Amino acid sequence: MKKLITLCLFALTLLLSSQNMTAQNTLEINAEANSKTKALRKTVKFEETKMDAVYKAYQSYGIAYKKISSDLEGNADRLKKIDTFLDSQLGEILTEEQYIIYLKYFRDK
Repeated sequence: MKKLITLCLFALTLLLSSQNMTAQNTLEINAEANSKTKALRKTVKFEETKMDAVYKAYQSYGIAYKKISSDLEGNADRLKKIDTFLDSQLGEILTEEQYIIYLKYFRDK
C-alpha cells in the first residue's frame, strides 16, 4: 500500500511539472511576442490600436515556430509557410508604407 501511494504521488508530481514546462513555454512565447511588437512599433511607428493585433500575430507565429524548432532543416518548407503567414497577417494590419518598412528591416536580414 505504501508503494502504491508513493507511485501515485510520483505520477502526480510528474504531471504538475509537465504543466509548468508548458506554462514556461507559453510565457517565453508571450514575452518574445511582446518584445517583437515593441521593436516593430519603434521602427514602423504604427498606431497603438494595432498593437494587440500585431502581438497576436507574433504570438501565433511563436507557437507555430516552437512546434517545428527542434528540426528546422527538416521543416524548411513549414518555416517558409509560417513566415509567409506572418507576413500576410502583418500586411493586413499595417498600411502599405508600414508594411514595406517592416519587410525592409525585419525580413531582409
